[in-house]
Formats: sequence, structure tokens, C-alpha cells
Amino acid sequence: MKPRLAKAIINRLGGTGTPPEFGVEYFTVGLDPYLGIIDGEYLESFIKLGGSAFKLVIGNYGGGKTHFLYRIRDIAWSRGYAVSYVALSPVECPFNKLELVYKATMANLMYPMKGKGEIKPWERGIDGFLRNWYMEKVEEFGEKGKEFLTSYVRSIAGIESSSFANAVKESFLSLQSGGQDYERILQWLKGEEIDRPIRNEYGITERVDKTTAFRHLRSLAQWIKAIGYAGLVLLFDEAERGLSIASSRERRAAMDNLRQLIDECGNSRLPGVMIFYAIPDERQLLEERLEVYEALRQRLSGLLTGVNPSGVRINLEELGMEPAQFLKELGEKLSGIYQAAYPPFSFHQDTLKETISHLAQVAYEERYADVGHRRVFVKGIIQAFHLLRNNPAETIGREVARRIIRDQLMTLEMELQKEADQMEY
Repeated sequence: MKPRLAKAIINRLGGTGTPPEFGVEYFTVGLDPYLGIIDGEYLESFIKLGGSAFKLVIGNYGGGKTHFLYRIRDIAWSRGYAVSYVALSPVECPFNKLELVYKATMANLMYPMKGKGEIKPWERGIDGFLRNWYMEKVEEFGEKGKEFLTSYVRSIAGIESSSFANAVKESFLSLQSGGQDYERILQWLKGEEIDRPIRNEYGITERVDKTTAFRHLRSLAQWIKAIGYAGLVLLFDEAERGLSIASSRERRAAMDNLRQLIDECGNSRLPGVMIFYAIPDERQLLEERLEVYEALRQRLSGLLTGVNPSGVRINLEELGMEPAQFLKELGEKLSGIYQAAYPPFSFHQDTLKETISHLAQVAYEERYADVGHRRVFVKGIIQAFHLLRNNPAETIGREVARRIIRDQLMTLEMELQKEADQMEY
């Protein structure tokens, strides 16, 4: 591993305790059974052949949801899928407003980035996606001339929304001709308003709003499949402690949207689509007694396991490993990344083993806090590594480990309280 990537991982984990966007495969522990099922049962064949599926990912705050979704993203890229990772939030992207979810999906859409290691700003989103599609086809068909490219684009069919179909086709042709309207068409694809004359000129008759958002999401999936990708993987992450909606009315609307999205995965209008929706607490969906929740509960029955790969729910708290063993393996992997970040430093193995063991035991003992013990451990172990590097004679005994963990826990809980206060006011 290059020191630059290793240091980026260490700085991110030590600073916020959240996973970096790239490099999570170097410190993944306990997820292989789930990842193997998703790859072997879904991404390798079923989804690629035009099927669709929905999975609910459950993990408490700091319990590894985002890490898991990033690993799914990497596997999907290796299989030739387009991916969009969307962090849901109460203000910018609540799930009860699908038009905002559509906008976020387009803003984070990425073509397969296998082996790139990092994403340039202009590669993310529908703009980078369109330009990459255009360049790939120029390279593939370039010798046959512009007329062949035009014929190829015009022949694309099977897209539900004619407005969406016209927008992606005309954006391609605008890139081909060097036309000045590309940015305006792109604006509509992003979910923004454009002038009526431009819409009329290119056959874009619809607006992107709550009445059309589902249709445009379906059209996005249909287009991606039609232009040669294996399919589309959507990763929706309720990254905060609660769901991305506050009032009862908004919650019911969001749950109804979720129910409809699950139902869409059971029909032919979402070809080659796999959706993951990550939440911190399944009780937020499954314990309410209103009709919409009952309908949703029926659709979310069954845990995904090796003997039941059709199960919908993936519980990241149930990895088939003892929690202390999980933390120890995680600590060992992080120690390797740390050494790669700070060459030529290397740990004394006996001291390292003792340090990881103490931090793991104390972090697990503090597991009843609002913050997941895994995140507390990660922040704590990075702090311990810094202590050992700066003072090789240091030993991290149990009391020092407890102080480190409690300091990190207090910091994270203060951040949570600040977040809650901002949401309230």
C-alpha cells in the first residue's frame, strides 16, 4: 500500500472514526459471508441478467453501515455496474422527497471505477458519466464516423420517460457536435429547471418533481442497462442516528416511498438494479403499527444468510464472530496500514498485541453507549498507535486503554448531541 493512501485512511479513521471513501478493503473484517452471497447470488448473474433486488442493511451508529456499502460499491464496479452512493439527511436529502433523492442519485452517479483508487471531482455525477459514455463510444466506433455514432444513439430504446431518453441522447449528440446546449440539457438531468424553449426544442416535456421522480429513477436504470453496463447499484445510507425525516407525516411518506421502491424491484421496469437501504435501527421501520408500516414489515421479513440468500435484511451486528475477536482482527489490519503510513516505523509485536487486546476489551465493555463500540475502538486504536510511535517505550495497559476509549466516547457523544441540537433548531 502506498503511504499516501495509508495516511489518508489513518487520518480519516483517527479524526472522525468514519471510513474513507477508498481503501476500506484493507481493513474489512467479518463481512466476507455477506459479500460473497451478494456477489455470487446477485451481482455476478441474477442482476446482470435483468433481475432486480432490494436489501435492508441494519447497523447502529458507528456499526459499519457505510463501510459495508463501500465494499458493495467496489464489488459492483468490478462486475461492470454503475453505482450511486447517496447519504440521506433531514435537510438536503430526506427520503420522503423523492425528487431530492433523484437529484442526489444523479449527483453521485459513477461509472465503474475499478482500480482507480480515487475519484477526480469531474468524474463524479451525471456530467462525468455522460462524458465517459461519449468517449467510450468514440473510441469503440470512432473509425466508423459520426454518422454511425448518431445512428447508435438514436437507436437506444426501452426508456420509460421520453423526456429522459431525449435528454441523454441529445446530451451525447451535443458533445459530438460541440453544441452549446449541453450544459442546459445537463441541468435538466440533474433535476434542475431549464427554460421552456430549450425543453421544447429537445423534446423534454416533463419536469423533475415528486410526481415524476420514480419514473426518472426507472428511466435512469433502463438507460444504463441499454448502453451496455451490467446494471445499476443504488446505495442509500441513513448516515445519522435517526431516519432522515422528523415528523410523523414525513415518516409515513418516506416509508410509503420505500415500500413502492421495494415493489418496483419485483417488476420488469427496473432491469439490472440492486438497491441497498442502510438504517441504524430496524425498529424505526418494523415496530410502528400503522398500515404503511405493516405493509413494509411484510416486505422486509427474512434475514439474508447462507441458507436463505433471498432474505431481505442484513444485520451487521450478527457477523458470526465474537465481538472481541472482531476488534482484535480489525486492530491488526489497522496496524499494518499504520506502518505503511509512517515508514520505516514498525511496532514491537508483543506491545502491539497487548495494546490491541486492551483496547478491544475496554471498547466492548463500553458498548452500551449511543455510539457503536466499533467506531469508538477505531478512533481509540489510532490514538494508541500514535502514542506508541511517538514513545516506543510506552505500554498501553488496561487503565490507559480505558482512558483513551472514554475520551473518544465522550468526543463522539458530544458530536452526536451537537448534531441533535442542529436538527432541533
